[in-house]
Amino acid sequence: MSDQEFGPAPQHDSATGQSPSPTEPAHVGPPPPPRLGAAADHRAAAEQAANRRDYDSALRERFRAVLRALEQGGTLPVRRSRTAQETADDATTALPLEHATELHPAARSFDEVVYGGRAATEDEYRRLEYADRYSQGAPPPAPEPVELEITEREAKQRKQLPPLPDLLRNPKFWAAIAAGLAIALLLYATLQSCGAPTAPTPPTPVIPPDLPPPPDTPDPPSDFDPDFGAGKDSIFSSLPGWLAFGGLQFLLAFLAVIAWRARRRGALVGEPRPVEVPANELLAGQAGLYRRSGDVAHVAGILRAATLRRIRPRLGDPTDDQLVHTAAARLGIPAQQLGTVLFGDVPDEDTLYHVAAHLEWIETELA
Repeated sequence: MSDQEFGPAPQHDSATGQSPSPTEPAHVGPPPPPRLGAAADHRAAAEQAANRRDYDSALRERFRAVLRALEQGGTLPVRRSRTAQETADDATTALPLEHATELHPAARSFDEVVYGGRAATEDEYRRLEYADRYSQGAPPPAPEPVELEITEREAKQRKQLPPLPDLLRNPKFWAAIAAGLAIALLLYATLQSCGAPTAPTPPTPVIPPDLPPPPDTPDPPSDFDPDFGAGKDSIFSSLPGWLAFGGLQFLLAFLAVIAWRARRRGALVGEPRPVEVPANELLAGQAGLYRRSGDVAHVAGILRAATLRRIRPRLGDPTDDQLVHTAAARLGIPAQQLGTVLFGDVPDEDTLYHVAAHLEWIETELA
């Protein structure tokens, strides 16, 4: 019993109020996914069918009412695809045993009537009606999610700058300019290093005639240094002119290159990927990365986490110890062996293959 079987009757056209003709398609494109109604609606439809002695429809609608009541009450999660047997199995883990066992015969009767072509009896319907203690006081169903249509806005087109002339885009042009600047700098440095300025002759001091002659000063000591003391000249004055000028030119050129390469041209924008990678290729690539890493413990942890996430709801969300003992009892294997598969160490790749095969078997048996 899939979601197609659980789906409601064909909906009326919202524009004309009439049902679509059986010879004409009701809509263009794939049909929308079926949705079940409220539990009270299915129960009322079952009672009407039972009054007409149409026990096939009555049994079907009554089982739908039971399922929807369990979903509306929060006992079972809402799923779009659930068979009758899966409904009974899920109810076994969520309801008391004396209540859940009544749904297994009803599920078998449902499959035989809907898929096997057998006619339902009044006794089968009455037993299901007696077991239906859920749809009477079921809360109203939660509102269906609203599907929003998302429209993408066109990206704003940035103003395009005019193209550069061909001369400025030619790398040979800039190479010639750089070579010319380097040659000029070299010539300037060579000229500056070849010549040196001539020191001027110091002027002879003139003593005014009306001033008395200066008194005789004592001779300075032999160790006196007139240049001794705090200097006031800059360090650049002691360097050759070509070195200071050339270093300044190289610094300016370096700053210009940094500003040219570090400048961000406009705002950052996202670009779509040029190709779409198929899911199987993406999975194969991820598996190859896992194999290349050689971390079998990490891979085993990922597989175990996925298996535990899928089997815990079926066992009532127990703890790790309770899960091992409950699953071992259902599978008929020792609890120690099951605990080793789910929580033991994985030292090598052979052990990883062993764990992966047992995890797949555990999920298949507990389904």
